Amino acid sequence: MTLDGDGPIEPEPLVPGLNEAGHQEPAAAADAALAGGFSRRVLVYFLTQVITAALGLFNGFLLARLIGPEGRGDYYLLTFYPTTLMALGQLGLPQAFTFFTARRQFDGLIPRTIAFAIVIGSGLFLATVVLLPELQQTLLKGLAPLAILAGLVALPFMLNANFTTGIVVGRQAASRMALIYVGVSALTTVLIVVLVGVLGLGVWGAVVGFVLSYVAYAAAFLALSLRVIREVASVGAAGTGRLLGYGLQFFPASLSQFFAARTDVLLLAALLTDASAPIGYYSLAVGIAELVFLFPNAVSTFFFPHVAGVSREDSDSQVASVSRVTMLLTGLVALALAPAATIAIVVVIPAFSPALPSFYILLVAATASGPARVLAGYLAGLRRPGLASAVNLSALFANVALGLLAIPRFGIVGAGLAVLISSLLSSVVCAAIAARLSGEPFAAFWVPRLADVRFVIQSGRSFAGRIARRRGTPT
Repeated sequence: MTLDGDGPIEPEPLVPGLNEAGHQEPAAAADAALAGGFSRRVLVYFLTQVITAALGLFNGFLLARLIGPEGRGDYYLLTFYPTTLMALGQLGLPQAFTFFTARRQFDGLIPRTIAFAIVIGSGLFLATVVLLPELQQTLLKGLAPLAILAGLVALPFMLNANFTTGIVVGRQAASRMALIYVGVSALTTVLIVVLVGVLGLGVWGAVVGFVLSYVAYAAAFLALSLRVIREVASVGAAGTGRLLGYGLQFFPASLSQFFAARTDVLLLAALLTDASAPIGYYSLAVGIAELVFLFPNAVSTFFFPHVAGVSREDSDSQVASVSRVTMLLTGLVALALAPAATIAIVVVIPAFSPALPSFYILLVAATASGPARVLAGYLAGLRRPGLASAVNLSALFANVALGLLAIPRFGIVGAGLAVLISSLLSSVVCAAIAARLSGEPFAAFWVPRLADVRFVIQSGRSFAGRIARRRGTPT
């Protein structure tokens, strides 16, 4: 029996496609699990992301008003640096924790999340201290050393939160994840209002709020991961060697996906003489455009453990339709976001209007990258993370090459164009690989069908009805 939201729900298979005894169910039962379990978890996570994204957008606009373009640019770099170190230091371990938890091999996993976070975080902190003079001359130009190190305090908490989130995702506890995300996002808003708005601490207050938010994330996900693995019996252990063995295969894919979305900021910082204001504009454009990722992220988060838990035949039969539905909803989000964000920027923070041209390009880029995010989860679930790594690395190299050519001439617009071309390349290649592995035609991954529209409508109605029943209202 799983707990979901306010109380118990009907029992589900421990892993989608497996029955209570742990045996594979027939294909029809697996399809029902996809429609009733997988799609429900995706919808819960998607709506959670909508709420947290709305809070994040509010936080972004609030910070922009309080600290201005240059202050936002400095804050972005101060938080971008520990976030980058987290991506470098996680070694694909969040995906490894997800994979082995989905297979119910979670003996000793939680102590390893703490040990990995302490060892990796401490090493990266010491490396930063050694390299600090060089960093201040390159990526972190003009930033105070103490402010740089203050942001790094968050690093071990960021790492541990990612590792324990992998365990929670492996158990597919979508609703309880939702409570944490919404709660900590609301806490972040309060911290910004108090530290930056009321106390007037400026960029320093924003950095302190950043650190405290990740402390809260780490504590909440550590507690939840302890709870979810107690709900079912473990069938074995995944030692440190197996975790690293799987994670390092996935690491290039996750690392290149991270940098594909952020290399443009590094290039802007390196290639522009006075980068603070342009990065302030561009970071706002990126932050809003990434709202398009809400549905692809929700799908990929749970499609990975779903593929790891069901039969190959079921995964192959479902992947094309999952890709099409993702494309459909991603496009709808982009169409709605463009006018809404334009009005918000022009009316609320007109000083950031130079961000709009790059925002429109990034909006298309985010839509184009949706299939790649979903299909990377499919490849990882099939124990072929190396393929996703190769695709993402190729897209990253293309992004860097195009950025070096376009940014000196076109500035933040050139950065957006580099992201657009590399994102489209990644999705096209991922779809071609998935088509070959699954036996589905290439076009089946891209063009939505009438059945996909009906599925979206029916799933939305079913989820709305479930929420209404929980509240005791007529459906």
